[in-house]
Amino acid sequence: MPSLAELLGETPDQKDHEDPFYARFGFTRNPFPAARTIIEEVLYNQVDARDRFVGLVREVLAEDPQRRAMGVQGGTGGGKTHFLRHCQYMMREFRRTSGRPFAVVEILAGSSSASHLVREVLREADEAAKLSGEYDLLTAIVRSCEDAAEFDDLKQGELRNVLQLLFKASRPGFVPPDRDGRMSFEPLRDLAKKWLGGAALSNTEKRHLGVFARLGSAAMMTRNMTELLSFARSKGIVFGVMLCLDEVETLFSGGYSASKIQGYLQDLRYLFDEAIRSNEGYSLLMLSASTPQGAANLRNYNYPLFQRLGFEEGSRADLAAISDALEVKGIAELYVSYERERAALKAGRFPAILSDEDFEDAYRTAATTDRSVAPTHVRRVNQGQLLQALHQIVEKKREAAG
Repeated sequence: MPSLAELLGETPDQKDHEDPFYARFGFTRNPFPAARTIIEEVLYNQVDARDRFVGLVREVLAEDPQRRAMGVQGGTGGGKTHFLRHCQYMMREFRRTSGRPFAVVEILAGSSSASHLVREVLREADEAAKLSGEYDLLTAIVRSCEDAAEFDDLKQGELRNVLQLLFKASRPGFVPPDRDGRMSFEPLRDLAKKWLGGAALSNTEKRHLGVFARLGSAAMMTRNMTELLSFARSKGIVFGVMLCLDEVETLFSGGYSASKIQGYLQDLRYLFDEAIRSNEGYSLLMLSASTPQGAANLRNYNYPLFQRLGFEEGSRADLAAISDALEVKGIAELYVSYERERAALKAGRFPAILSDEDFEDAYRTAATTDRSVAPTHVRRVNQGQLLQALHQIVEKKREAAG
């Protein structure tokens, strides 16, 4: 099939657009990401945190549904978001081939309501269902059943009615409930998704769908979502949810009232607890990232949730900072190797783009200390600032080369 460039009559040679400076070193771009840019495939020096994550994944893959959580703690720019993105990357790669699809969700704490969190979980559950070739979660659930009676054991009455209606609508001979006969399976499915997401339906829409009330709170949405995901798990459609809650500290620094913070935390605690009831439910793996101050605030506001999210000492993962210029060289070599593998320009040996002096310079810059201070006296630095310093050094070399 022709590419867009070919259809437009433009077929430039890719090599004509290679930067000659980067190409000398085996790159097509700066190997170090600019500020706030994350290369999720690469992770340096967080072996302990990664192994903790892998251990939790192994536990939630058990036959019975499991709840597990890990707090990820580090300073500003310490790589917390990077670590969460790397874990999401590993989980997405795993679910592609394992036959146990997880919905992988990332939420910024305090940036939205708990209801929005539920909607994001349902949206990502749709994406997980697509791995098996289905249109979305509801379609996959309906097509997995042989009889509407399979929904009889659902405890949420209106959810049971909706799923039974969708099942009937997917079968030949279904008579739409509206006068014009337009409410076939697909329009009803779209209404059901709106209802599950807490949207307000008109009286006519509610009558067509067979529901009486809006799911007007995060708790109501959570109960229905839990039962829906539990049923999907029993059918092998969605195995569980990996939920990443990032920047917990912003919940306490965003100017929210104490009552709003407590309400959000209570809804989050309810979502965690509700995932499994009487050995029924879906597997939930939560990773929550915060600065030490944010974790302390969480402890003061809601200690049970602080425990559940794995922020207690011995349960959490403390991200390691960079301690010397030798580690700077290690992280630089990792990013250089990744970029050369990604660029795949040609085989052969390439010259080093950075010297030992550059590593020490990046270390000092990241530490925001005086350049006259010896490297051994520079404090530990975070990876975010360090990668930005390395990025700037490479850009200066490129500019100097003309």
